[in-house]
Amino acid sequence: MSGDLTVDLASRAVTVKKKEVHLTATEYALLHELVRHAGKVVMHAQLLRSVWGPTREPVAVLRVYITHLRKKLETPGGGKLIQTEPGIGYRLLASE
Repeated sequence: MSGDLTVDLASRAVTVKKKEVHLTATEYALLHELVRHAGKVVMHAQLLRSVWGPTREPVAVLRVYITHLRKKLETPGGGKLIQTEPGIGYRLLASE
């Protein structure tokens, strides 16, 4: 997928450096949406709609979950996996 990150969408398995990472249902749904659009910017509204549905969760809630994902998925010295596009959304960096 991207560097040390592997996401198996069929089995819902997420690993970093071959170690399984436990994600909450919401974290997984958010990562799934980012993986589907890897390398492309996913707008805040699209992430909120796809993960939380028609409810109007504030963007601040999205930021909290992105922070959780970064802590679980990004390794020291491994660089950023999730890039912030200020005022627009987030991008999961695809591996070279």
